[in-house]
Amino acid sequence: MAKHPTRLVLSFIGKTDLDFLEPQGDNLSPIRRLLRGLASLQPHIPPARTRLLLLDDDRAGRSDRAHFCEALRGQVPGLGLDGLTVERHAVVLPDGPTDLNALYEQVWAAIPISGPERADEIVFHVSSGTWAMQSTLLLAANCLRLDKVRLIETSREQGVREVRPPYVLAARDRRLNERTRGTVPLSDKARRTLLPDTIVDDPPVQAAYAALHKAASNRKLPQRLVVQGPAGSGKWHACRQFAIWRGGDVAHWLEPAAPPELPAGATLLIHRLDTWPPAALRGLALLAAERPDMAVAATFRTDRPPAVPLAVLVRDGLRGAAHVELPALGSRADVVELGEALVRQLGALDGKVKERLQYELLTDLYPHNLHDLKSLLATTAVRSPGAHPQRTAYVQAKQLRDTRELLAEACQVLAGMDFGPNRHTLDNVLKVIRTVIVRRAVAEGRSQKEVGELLGISPQTVSAILNAPLDLRGWSTVVEGLDGPP
Repeated sequence: MAKHPTRLVLSFIGKTDLDFLEPQGDNLSPIRRLLRGLASLQPHIPPARTRLLLLDDDRAGRSDRAHFCEALRGQVPGLGLDGLTVERHAVVLPDGPTDLNALYEQVWAAIPISGPERADEIVFHVSSGTWAMQSTLLLAANCLRLDKVRLIETSREQGVREVRPPYVLAARDRRLNERTRGTVPLSDKARRTLLPDTIVDDPPVQAAYAALHKAASNRKLPQRLVVQGPAGSGKWHACRQFAIWRGGDVAHWLEPAAPPELPAGATLLIHRLDTWPPAALRGLALLAAERPDMAVAATFRTDRPPAVPLAVLVRDGLRGAAHVELPALGSRADVVELGEALVRQLGALDGKVKERLQYELLTDLYPHNLHDLKSLLATTAVRSPGAHPQRTAYVQAKQLRDTRELLAEACQVLAGMDFGPNRHTLDNVLKVIRTVIVRRAVAEGRSQKEVGELLGISPQTVSAILNAPLDLRGWSTVVEGLDGPP
């Protein structure tokens, strides 16, 4: 007998819900209207396999929404939904009902992404609550897989209606379609022989690996490849994968000196061909001409000027080479899956990464790369108290990294005397350095008293530094949280 799927319904409790809990003609509570229309949603899911999770932002001294939840539980059998679970989840908003940061953080934390409570379908009810709460649910829905998420609005005029707002979900779907258009999928046969923890869920990455597999499998195609991309885009890993698919002996040529010994039919992997001088390229061209049995795959970094332009390289070094390009980490659609793979490589448990870090991984700004992400996750793992990476440790690790970068930038300004009109001032640079050092000391786990003892200042001064916003205009490094307490 087939197992019924499960459904999770999320909704804030709005003022209208409180005003119209009891029906007054056609004026129903929006949540009550939602429950009455659940049976119309396809596929039909029995009430006993449906959970209604009500997000309650009651402040201290009020209990309106708690009473609403209790009253609604008593009304469920009368709506023909006997067995449906009504749960209340408290939401704390330090800055009031339009505190978007707290709203999103707590909504995301309320959604079970993995484990036994994970639902097969998640329904977001976007008609109750403030505009900020409704917007938050739209954003949360945008971070989940599209085939698992539904948005429902309820109104007196429309009843219960599923909506697909183009400004959120369709926009991402459209971007995904554009990135997928014209790409060649990676065959199941090729997937089965991928190196461990290789993630190719992003369409351009999958297309790049499909090209590598085709070149490795068809010896009539060019056996000279240049794998391009910015630092930390996975170029060397892709070269290793090409060698695995081609089979046979593999040799690494890491420096532009004498080439390694190469058995017949070997694959030669070259690291950072963009740094090779013209003389070394001539030696490579001669070797390639003498050894047509040899395959060559070289990495070429695209985010800094090369020693020799790429056009010259493929003319004087790897003549007739095919080009394969990998995107930067920030443009990939599979960052969460990459994070899980990197955590596995580090030997940490990855079962909670998607649940605890998906929001952070999807919303981070990525001038960073796979090396940075792995370092960040490694720091998170060793700073987490339990076996799984924790969100608090991730935030601390990210701030530690960013404060180090900003401190290095500030020291460069000092060392280079980079002052003057419309540039940095000495007072601003010293203020940045002082704030960054205090922030770093706090992020390392010290109390404000311990920070004061370390730096020789009073706890009151530490507090004042932490609460004073900084003007970071003109600085290339961005550190989250420098506009208020950590």
